[in-house]
Amino acid sequence: MTETKSPEHQIKEAIWTYGGWAVLLGLTLGAGMALGYIFWGDAILLRVTNAELAQKIQNATGEKENANHQLVAAQEELGRCQRKLAAAAAPAAGTAAAPSAAGSAAPAAP
Repeated sequence: MTETKSPEHQIKEAIWTYGGWAVLLGLTLGAGMALGYIFWGDAILLRVTNAELAQKIQNATGEKENANHQLVAAQEELGRCQRKLAAAAAPAAGTAAAPSAAGSAAPAAP
């Protein structure tokens, strides 16, 4: 009952089988790519989302630059205040040290 097939017939059958699989695979991939492009190729929603995210990034960058500017301004003000404090403390320390030196020198002289 088993029918022996000639080698040529087996080769033709294998070519048709694998060829059919290749065509089916190609059609499936092509249909998937076509449907993907139809549904998501234009990506209208993704463009809107991308525009919103770009705007958020731009806003965050602006806020960061503003915060950095405020930080630099505050540090400069702190430096000015510290210099004023040091300048105001230096003469006061010099006048406070001078009377104590003069006061101790005066009783030793007589």
